[in-house]
Amino acid sequence: MLYDFGQSSPGPLSFWMETLSIFLGDVFASIFVGGSAYVIWWILKYPGFRVGANWTFVGWDVNKMGRLPNATDAGEMEFMPNVAVTSRDMGVKKIIFAVWVRERPDPTDPGEILGKHDLQAAGVPPEARTTGGDLLKFPGPRIRYPAAKFQRIMNFPIFVQTTDGEFFQAQSPGNQPKGIARLRFDVQDFVDGARRRIFSRLG
Repeated sequence: MLYDFGQSSPGPLSFWMETLSIFLGDVFASIFVGGSAYVIWWILKYPGFRVGANWTFVGWDVNKMGRLPNATDAGEMEFMPNVAVTSRDMGVKKIIFAVWVRERPDPTDPGEILGKHDLQAAGVPPEARTTGGDLLKFPGPRIRYPAAKFQRIMNFPIFVQTTDGEFFQAQSPGNQPKGIARLRFDVQDFVDGARRRIFSRLG
C-alpha cells in the first residue's frame, strides 16, 4: 500500500479563509461599481442646472477713460450682477428665491455680504423662477462700491438661493470653476453638446 505524504486535504480554517476572501472581494467590487456609478451620475446630473452671471456697472465711462478703474481712482460706482440659470435636467424643479453677493454660501459663516435681491419680494412669479424649463434671467442686488475696488467686486462670488435653503455659486468672470467643479462642467458640456448634435442630425 502506497501513501502520498506530500498532499493533504485542506483544514476547515483554510476553507473559511478562502470563502471570506471571495466574499470580501465581491463586496469591495460591488462598492467600487456602485461608487463609480454614483460619481458619474453626480457629474452628469447634479444639480440639474447651471448658474452663470456677469456684471454691469454705472459711474465709469470706459470709452471716455480708455480703461477700467484701478486702485488709484476715486469715487463710487454702482454694480449689479445679472444671473442666468440654464436647465440641464428637465426633471429638476428648483425655485430660485434670491440672488446674493457674498463671500461664502454657508448661512452660519457667510463672510462679507455686499447685497441680496429677494426675487419673491420683488414680485417675480414662481413660474419665472423655477428650473427645469426655459432659460431664467434675474437681476441681482444693486451695490454701491468704491471705484478703486473695482477688481475686488468683479471677483466677488455670486450665489442663487433656492426656496429649500440651498446656495449655488454662479460661474462668473472672476469666479471660474476649479477642480472637481470644472471637471463636472466640462463633462456636462461635452455630453450636452453630443446630445444636441445627435438630435439635430435626427431632426
